[in-house]
Amino acid sequence: MWLARRRPPMLNAVDPRADISMLRCLTDGEASFIRAVADKLNSAQRVQLLSDLTLARAEEILNDASLIRFHLAGYERGDDHGQHTYPIEGQLNDSDGTPVHVLLFADLADKLYELEFLRWGDGPLQAPDWASLKLIEGPRHEGQGDIARSRD
Repeated sequence: MWLARRRPPMLNAVDPRADISMLRCLTDGEASFIRAVADKLNSAQRVQLLSDLTLARAEEILNDASLIRFHLAGYERGDDHGQHTYPIEGQLNDSDGTPVHVLLFADLADKLYELEFLRWGDGPLQAPDWASLKLIEGPRHEGQGDIARSRD
């Protein structure tokens, strides 16, 4: 009897729908923010996010890089592109002092998906000042585990 087999995930490759020439390594600021978010999550979520970070390449979706989509080596996203935020957000200043919120998203399988900058002023995102970053507890997605409150 012949059984249809699902194509195995591609190892050491990114989403085949992504234009590889448009992918880049994460900046130090992006990677540090993701690690800081991971440090505030419960153990299982932290391990998953840090694992995803090691596999991630970035694609700038908007011209001002205010929306970045992550492609994970060996992971193919399905056609359902639902998402939810992680329960920790960032707040920092743009290079001109304008406040910016930073949101990190996971897909429906809880894999690292997008990073979005919301600039609270006129004009496009310029250059986020990662040194001004403060973490804040954001809205919680139904089904997310508890945030690690203290890690002394």
